[in-house]
Amino acid sequence: MITHIWILSYGTNNLWSSWIKAYHLKGSNLWEAKTPCTCSWNRRKLLHLQPLVRPLIQHYIGNGSSTSLWFDNWHPDGPLLSKWSPRVVYDSGLPIHATISSIVHGDSWSWPAAMSIDLFEIRSCMPSYNPNSNVNDRARWLPSSNGTYSASFALASLRTPYLFVPWFKLVWFPQNIPRMSFILWVAIRGRL
Repeated sequence: MITHIWILSYGTNNLWSSWIKAYHLKGSNLWEAKTPCTCSWNRRKLLHLQPLVRPLIQHYIGNGSSTSLWFDNWHPDGPLLSKWSPRVVYDSGLPIHATISSIVHGDSWSWPAAMSIDLFEIRSCMPSYNPNSNVNDRARWLPSSNGTYSASFALASLRTPYLFVPWFKLVWFPQNIPRMSFILWVAIRGRL
């Protein structure tokens, strides 16, 4: 499922992702999509995984044409609409579907005049680097050391680590009989 989120957001445009974007998302951003009352199990699970996956993806700004200003994780404080209210969109005068390119002029940041405290706060803690108009934006998968997405890193970052139990080798050893090991495991857990 996490792989599907990655493909929908940053992967290649294949037939499946194009269909989902056109039919289900209808031109909106995956991160702003709400779970409808009647939808498939697959779509519901994709939308429920959003809060878990979103902090694991960091955007690095180049020309700003492919990164959402309000929904993507590019700002040091995270996605802007997850910290600030939608009122900040109105105060900025920028549309909800604006990209970073709307606040980039040349190779520098250029926000509209700060008409609210929230906009002033956003402007005061902008990324330390300046955008580069000659480079495309890129998304980085944070759990991976090189920034590329892999299912193994996705599983490792979302899975709850379990502690080693002292009776592990008593139950699961190379010459065990699976049926007996299962019964012993159930007995040790007090569920027999």
